[in-house]
Amino acid sequence: MGRFMSVQFSEDIILAKAAAVRKCVRVIRKLWFENDPVVPDWVRLDVTVLNLQRAVEACVDLANHLIATNSWGLAGSAIESIGMLVDNQLIPPSEIPVYRGMIGFRNIAVHNYRDVDQAIVTGIVHDHLGDLERFAALVLEATVNRG
Repeated sequence: MGRFMSVQFSEDIILAKAAAVRKCVRVIRKLWFENDPVVPDWVRLDVTVLNLQRAVEACVDLANHLIATNSWGLAGSAIESIGMLVDNQLIPPSEIPVYRGMIGFRNIAVHNYRDVDQAIVTGIVHDHLGDLERFAALVLEATVNRG
């Protein structure tokens, strides 16, 4: 177990989940900005939604690992998990709306509350992929990369 101040963590888990976030973002960027390989729009949309879902799940897994390892309580939802990282000063409170949006998108994609809107996916790809990377970087900074 790694340790910084009072934050306990498994370095292997943190590194694996952060790598999963980066991999998902890399796949999405390749499909959208390199168009390599060339794929039909419906395939690109499907692969993008799946990788966004995976990246958000990896972010929530990071939060849940830290919550469980440090006995910070029991989160009732994914957004509560993120909130517990704020409560324990691992991510800034200003980030909550960003991650609430990510989790909301994941919920729509996973639970089929409604069809995934291609315009929303396009907006996420162009404006919010960095949010996923930033979350992983903040967790790495607060754990593995300390000291």
